[in-house]
Amino acid sequence: MKRVLFDSDVLLDVLAQRQPFVVASAQALNTVTQEQVQGYVSAHAVTNIFYILRRQVGSEAARELISRLLQRIQVASVTKEVIQAALQSSIPDFEDAVTSEAANAAEVEVIVTRNTSDFIASSVPAVLPEEFLVM
Repeated sequence: MKRVLFDSDVLLDVLAQRQPFVVASAQALNTVTQEQVQGYVSAHAVTNIFYILRRQVGSEAARELISRLLQRIQVASVTKEVIQAALQSSIPDFEDAVTSEAANAAEVEVIVTRNTSDFIASSVPAVLPEEFLVM
């Protein structure tokens, strides 16, 4: 089974119906309904996603959207070791470094993101949703 971490930008595309990205991001996320893909989100991304969604759709709707999301995907832990590795990472953006290290600790094979350039130094390769769909 392929283990895939979905970056918060891709998940927000789907949850907030962000155009023009929602179609490809939703298709990528829908692969978790197949038995060949196990989806993950980094633990720290869940709080960020909630914060952004809450401002757009309200607290109750944001909670419901995240609850439904977590029925389909697992949470990649952010531990002290993940944070320490992110602090040592050559990825300049700390949030992206934490995402990369959480993916690595969860033994994820690929990160699906719209910002692949943010993960050039990641030990876990990053691909666009469209690229993931043809893998």
